[in-house]
Amino acid sequence: MAKNTNKRVATKHIRDGIKSKYPKGCECAICGTDQDLEYHHYHTLSILLKDYSRTNNIPIDTDEQVLAMRDAFYEAYWDEVVTDGVTLCAMHHKKLHKIYGREPSLTTARKQENWVKKFKDRESGKDSHQPNTREPVESGRFSRHI
Repeated sequence: MAKNTNKRVATKHIRDGIKSKYPKGCECAICGTDQDLEYHHYHTLSILLKDYSRTNNIPIDTDEQVLAMRDAFYEAYWDEVVTDGVTLCAMHHKKLHKIYGREPSLTTARKQENWVKKFKDRESGKDSHQPNTREPVESGRFSRHI
């Protein structure tokens, strides 16, 4: 058995074996474009794979080893790998990774999801951080908003 020459080969085998199951949407969840779409995992696949391998004492040094454990990995992490993700255009996907890094920590999954929602709201004009537009009303010494 030959060793993998590329550290990303194991992750590629995992991703390639399940790609057809991704619920990839037909538009970017932020801007709505239907061009250059990519599926983003909120849970970093390579980190999940390393954790699974370490926890279960399963070597993933060769193609054969990765392929042999792939189905058990899918069963253990189905939601994280397939369900818990989002379709983004390449531009927004790059922006997300610029903020959270190439391999975001698993603890940032909800933060990433909130980031997508926040930017979607900005794109649609529903930003929840709109300035206060209520008129001030004078009332004695103090002003109040109505």
